[in-house]
Amino acid sequence: MKKHYLLVGFTVSFFGFQNTIAQNNDVENVLTDILFILDGFNDPAAEASVMQTGAGWFHTAKSLDKFKTNISIGISGLPFPANKKNFTVSDSDFINVAIRDGDQASIPTTLGGRGRTFFDFDIDGETYEFQAFSGLNTDFFAFPYVQGQIGLWQETEITLRVVPQITLGKSSYAVYGVGLKHNLSQYFFKEKRSLEIAFYANYNRTDLNLQYDEPLDLEPSDGGAPLAIIDGSLIDFHSINAGLVASKDYKKWTFSTALNYNTSWVDYSLTGERSLFFDLFNNVLTTLSETKHSFKVDLGTAYQLTPKWNLNTQLSAGQFVNLNLSAVYSIY
Repeated sequence: MKKHYLLVGFTVSFFGFQNTIAQNNDVENVLTDILFILDGFNDPAAEASVMQTGAGWFHTAKSLDKFKTNISIGISGLPFPANKKNFTVSDSDFINVAIRDGDQASIPTTLGGRGRTFFDFDIDGETYEFQAFSGLNTDFFAFPYVQGQIGLWQETEITLRVVPQITLGKSSYAVYGVGLKHNLSQYFFKEKRSLEIAFYANYNRTDLNLQYDEPLDLEPSDGGAPLAIIDGSLIDFHSINAGLVASKDYKKWTFSTALNYNTSWVDYSLTGERSLFFDLFNNVLTTLSETKHSFKVDLGTAYQLTPKWNLNTQLSAGQFVNLNLSAVYSIY
């Protein structure tokens, strides 16, 4: 995580607010401090999204024959480690904001529970307060999906994935993706292929509408009008995954392994009651999509139940561990 001193200063200047509150350095410092908290709040969910949405795209390096079509129904499940549900902040991390009743606190990430820590800050001599953001409050995250594949020319296939909107309490999410796979063994083996190798790439987007159990009020300690009232977050997780997969058939079994490189970024905004501070906050948030990179390894097994049906499992390991189960039906 990093502090965005120049970014916040640029944004305040760019929008040219003539109001005294926008010209005050206290506002810049408070925005920088809250953005630091939001970075820590969102990071683990972004990592988890990359792991889950990057799993289950294939069960073999073979490509479908031209215009042959498969459809699959699957579920991807990911447990949340305890060290990803909270993160530690201290007063030394902040410019203006101070932790109430201490100089250090453990607060929730998006994957964590209820935020109970209070923070105080000053603007023009007036003391304000806010409570730490609250997360999804769950130990396990799973999403079902529907996926279709069609074979193209030159042992290439395209895959489309959809996760219909799913509700978790007051929050909801949906996932969309598109992928390509191209078989490389055709260039190395003229006749019988002892091993199938393919290159694949996919793009995924997860739309998370996170609604807080209680609104987050940036309000004066004396009970006056709040600077902003925030009741949730709209978070879009984007990832591009690319890698190599190798597979081997043995009777009715197919064993596969893959190495995957991920590039990801997050777009997020806050929902709540419109105000000068609230709008300024969201304008700054739109510029904070930092690109991150990671690797993961996949191990998979598929079993041919019938000529039309395959049952697949895949274990993915990286920043998290994810298990994927799916059933694939060959339509044509």
